[in-house]
Amino acid sequence: MTARGLVLGAALFALGCASAAPISSVADLTGERQGRISGPHGHAPAAMAIAADGAFMGTMFLDGGDRTFRGALVVVRPGHVRYQGTDGNGTVRISEENARRVLKFLRDDGGVDAVFRQF
Repeated sequence: MTARGLVLGAALFALGCASAAPISSVADLTGERQGRISGPHGHAPAAMAIAADGAFMGTMFLDGGDRTFRGALVVVRPGHVRYQGTDGNGTVRISEENARRVLKFLRDDGGVDAVFRQF
């Protein structure tokens, strides 16, 4: 392997490690997001905002009329985030796609409740 290849490999490895840094505070998740929700009311686009204390509020845009939701996030330990909301409780998996953080809400009963991305 050439020196250039080693440098490129090391840079990609460092970038991968940096983007996978575990969340240590709900304040790290603050901001507005767009996504989709699947639940008892249907499957629809949604928008939500997360406050520095972990509280979240949002709107699900259904054909029959918009529906609001709310809840709270808590970091149980670095990298392990839980949520409690109007439609249940679960775990939040965090990843990155195209330099944007993605939050996947996984209900305790096994379903995917929502996926949100930063603007």
